[in-house]
This record gives sequence, C-alpha cells and structure tokens, in this order.
Amino acid sequence: MLKSLSTTLAVGTALLLAAVPSLAADVVAAPPPEAANEAPTWTGFYIGVHGGMASGSMGYIFPSFPSDLDYNFSNEDFDYGVQGGFDYQFSNRWVAGLELDYTQLNAAYSPFNGGLNNTLVEAKSTYSVTGRLGYLVTPDSLFYGRLGYASMQLKAEEGVSEYANGSVGAVKAGIGAETFLFDNVTARIEANYIDATKEFTTADDQSFDPKFFVVSAGLSYRFGAHGGSSRTVEPAPAMQFSGFYAGGFGAFSFGSSTLEVIDNPVATNGPFSSDAFGFGGFAGYDFLLDDRFVIGAEAEAAYVGAKFDDPSMNSFGTGATTLFGTLEATYALSARIGYVATPSTLVYLKGGFAGMVMNANEDFFALDNGGTKTLAAYQVGAGIESALTETLTLRVEGIYTEATEEIVLGNSQEVQVAIKPSLLTGRIGLAYRF
Repeated sequence: MLKSLSTTLAVGTALLLAAVPSLAADVVAAPPPEAANEAPTWTGFYIGVHGGMASGSMGYIFPSFPSDLDYNFSNEDFDYGVQGGFDYQFSNRWVAGLELDYTQLNAAYSPFNGGLNNTLVEAKSTYSVTGRLGYLVTPDSLFYGRLGYASMQLKAEEGVSEYANGSVGAVKAGIGAETFLFDNVTARIEANYIDATKEFTTADDQSFDPKFFVVSAGLSYRFGAHGGSSRTVEPAPAMQFSGFYAGGFGAFSFGSSTLEVIDNPVATNGPFSSDAFGFGGFAGYDFLLDDRFVIGAEAEAAYVGAKFDDPSMNSFGTGATTLFGTLEATYALSARIGYVATPSTLVYLKGGFAGMVMNANEDFFALDNGGTKTLAAYQVGAGIESALTETLTLRVEGIYTEATEEIVLGNSQEVQVAIKPSLLTGRIGLAYRF
C-alpha cells in the first residue's frame, strides 16, 4: 500500500506541477487580471491523461445454508487512464460537454486466508461516457459535475479452479475542478463514484456487485483554447494566497478496514468496505513566494461515520452483531505546497500527520473486548482552490488517509484480532481568507 501510495503521489505531482519549473524562469511577477477579450474559450475538443487512487467495494454473495452470506470487501490501488471529449461554452459562466474515459484498475480481492484460488475476483478496468456541466468560477477555472454510463470488466472465481470473465454496466457520477496552467494545458482534480446496475453471477451462483470510488489528478490539452473567446467575461477577482484562512467542507468517502484473525488460517480477514458522507472544518496559514508559489500549514478535523460489517461473524460472542467497527472521525496537520496557476487559482499538494478515531464494537467481540482508540496515521492529497470573491474561495480536493498502527483485541482468546483502517475521500469546500 505504501508503495502504491508513493507512486500515486509521484504521478500526481508530475501531472499537476510538471510545467512549473519551465515557467518559473520566465515569470517574476503575477500576470495582470484577465481582460475580457483575453479569456480562453472552453469550446472545443480536448485529450488528456489522469492517475490517482481507486477504492473499490466488492459486494460478494456466497450461497450458504440457511441463508446466503452478503459481504462488502475492499481493495485500494493505483489507477491510471486517458480521457477525451468536447465542451461547449454556452454563456460567460456555463460550460456543457461530453467525455469518454478509460481507466485501468487491476484491483484483486483475496479476502480469505483459505481457499483453492488465491484471488476471488479482480476488477480490471472501466470505461465511461459521461456528460459534464460546469460553472466558470473565473474565466480560467471550471468547477463541474458529471453523470453518465460506465462499464466495469471483471474476472471472477468459478468452480474449483476456473475463472469467468465478463462486464457489468454502471452509473458514473462525480465532481471536479479544472483550471488552465499555461497556454492550452489544463490541470484537473476529480472524485468519481461508479456503481454497477446489476450483479455479475458465475455458473456456480456466486454473485459480485462492484462499486468504485476514484480520486484522480490529470492534465488535458485543449485545442484552440487561446484562440480568443467570443464572449464578454468579467475579470477574475485577484486573490492573495497568503495569510490566515478557515473554512468547511462536505465529503464522500470509501473506507477500508481489516479484521485480521491472527490465529485462524481460514478466517475472513477482508479488508471490508464502507462508504459514508461526512463533513469537517479546517484552518491554516499560507506564505506566497515570488507571486507564483505557496507554502503553508493546515489543520483539519472531519466526521466520517464509516461502519464495517463481517457477515460471517468471526465473533465468538453469543448472538453477536455483524458490525465490528466504526471509523468515527479523522484529524490531520498537513503541509501544503502550491502553484498559482492564475492570479485567482491555486493548484496544490498536501501531506502530513493524521489521527483516525476507530471504534471496535464491544457487542461483536467476546471477552468484553472493544472500545475507541485514536490511531496514528498519515494523510496525502491534492486540490484546486479558486476565488469566488476577493476573500472567499471554492476548493475541490482528493485525500487519502491510512493508519500506521492497529487496534489489537481478544475474541476467543487474548491478542487475536487486528483492526486497521484507511480512507479515500473527495471533498468540496469553502474558505474565508482574512
């Protein structure tokens, strides 16, 4: 996981900031606000690349007596892909378009210690056709939503040693932000939810129901974007990305948690999946360097409420619930480094120390085990922040948080079960800059 995350951070850094060094030599001061006839046009074709993190929830129905077992397993991994489309700017503030996307996933699920096959199911890739509708916060920065059709390719265990290949249709929905970096090149941050509309069922009646949450950073090349806009637009509000700021955000997360039964060679370890809506607040301080670069520090706290279930009830408690844990909240202290792409828009990376408040359900575990513990963790992410007014900014960001320690509990005996959570989150928020 750490290796995948390091790769993700490196690719995200390259995608978002690759052009900065070549620009820095030629730019010693921020350019003046855009005049009405200097605004880029968003009408036209574009192509690009993206990469990031994918967190998948794989519903798995195992035929059993007296009732089937219904699991939600988790997998987290690096993803990458390409996109292309056409946008039409139909007013000075609104843009609509159509986008084609292909994303490689390679998410393999191996939730059982025992079994003849090591991999139960693998989600290999996804492609989509979605419509986009966006609002130009500034002439150079678009905040948008998307909705459309997707297809996910699966390879699932079938029989004793065979596999079945197939695909399932899905709905894709998400939010994002895109801003011009220079010339015809734009950077984007996106959070997309892909939910299968039906289950994939093998010949031996095992059923799989995939859902994926994908947070990615990308670059696009827009053909003819700086040929001149035919629309009259208001100059963007200039923003000084320096000083104190504070704000709040809404969030959607896919959580993952192990339930590793240390001494049971055929136990269901997961990791198990949970999705949840949350919210939080943040405060920080930025330093503006050479009118183009920003460094700063930010503190945050967030409510999560992600609940994790184990339907096979590895608990030894009499009449135990399937709920074994809840990720209640996270907090973090991060460093930020950013590039002022336009006088009103900041593209940034962040990373630092975090805490994850995890509750082990006392009603699940035997021997009176359970309780709440704050686990040490780290957090990394990226975002785009753009000025709504001279003091108010809108931001979209993707965040990954992973615990670096576990909750170790007893069950049928002491020191038997280990719980370790992680969280992939997409956020949209507002900040007030003092």
